[in-house]
Amino acid sequence: MLPVDEKLVDIPKINAQTIKLLNLSIGFGLIIGLWLIWGNILPAFSFLDEIVLWDHKATVDGKDIFQPITLTNLMLSGLYIFVMVIAVSNFSGLMELFLFRRLDMEPGSRYAINQLAKYVLISIGLIAVANELGGSWSQVQWLVAALGVGLGFGLQEIFANLVSGIIILFERPIRIGDTVTIGDVSGKVSRIQMRATTIIDWDQKELIVPNKNFITNQLVNWTLSDAITRIVIPVGIAYGSDIELAYKVMMDTIKSTPTVLAEPEPSVLFLGFGESSLNFTLHIYVSELRNRLPTTHDLHFRLEKAFRENNIEIPFPQRDVYIRRDKPADKTE
Repeated sequence: MLPVDEKLVDIPKINAQTIKLLNLSIGFGLIIGLWLIWGNILPAFSFLDEIVLWDHKATVDGKDIFQPITLTNLMLSGLYIFVMVIAVSNFSGLMELFLFRRLDMEPGSRYAINQLAKYVLISIGLIAVANELGGSWSQVQWLVAALGVGLGFGLQEIFANLVSGIIILFERPIRIGDTVTIGDVSGKVSRIQMRATTIIDWDQKELIVPNKNFITNQLVNWTLSDAITRIVIPVGIAYGSDIELAYKVMMDTIKSTPTVLAEPEPSVLFLGFGESSLNFTLHIYVSELRNRLPTTHDLHFRLEKAFRENNIEIPFPQRDVYIRRDKPADKTE
């Protein structure tokens, strides 16, 4: 079984996050209690507002004024960053405890919600910090314009991957745990991030695939809506064999193979006459992708044994070679 980042319910992780959240709640409760008790002496800390670190220009009622950034603003920014980090690191456990466990929701949906919510929390935290430190749109608009030009040239691939990552999280053409084939890469999806998706292939190698490939290239998702897949096995028997007996033997062998599904119904079709054999094809269905190779292996063993017991020959290419010997020409003197 290939490892993936997400499990249905990660009990140890949730317990650790619950304990951490409980400790943080107790800590915040103590801080609020101390603030209520010692609130009368808080004005003594007003000297922090007098320690000016720098000034920034702001527009108030159409007028440009300089507003000071004090040590208090810097400390509040640090508090915002601390709260943002705690919220982002514990959000998934909090949602699992209070929401997801009460809803019948697929793991991929939970992962998408957690990832998008983390991006929103990070954005809110950064905006709050920038606002506290005097950041404004007028100061970053030229940076945004320059970034737009950069995206149009050198960063367009990175931007395309970021947008594709958001599309993947919303449309969900792939989910955590899905088995996919993209180009010549096949494996199980273990992680979906903003820029790239991690796939673990059958050799247990982690392959980093840019998200743009999943949107613009042809993608095969073996487990998106139904994990059942069909296996086609060609079989040839020798000319002169009893084809009705061969058909019955193959059907009985298929039905006796435990990993072959009864629904959809398997079938044996007589395709035609080959150079050295009567050609049949077996259509069978398995419940999971990982059962394809073991089922093919098992069925080959069973078919060979059944043919041997019923004297049905599996042919191999044969050629008849005729050697023509011409009479030597008469010698004339």
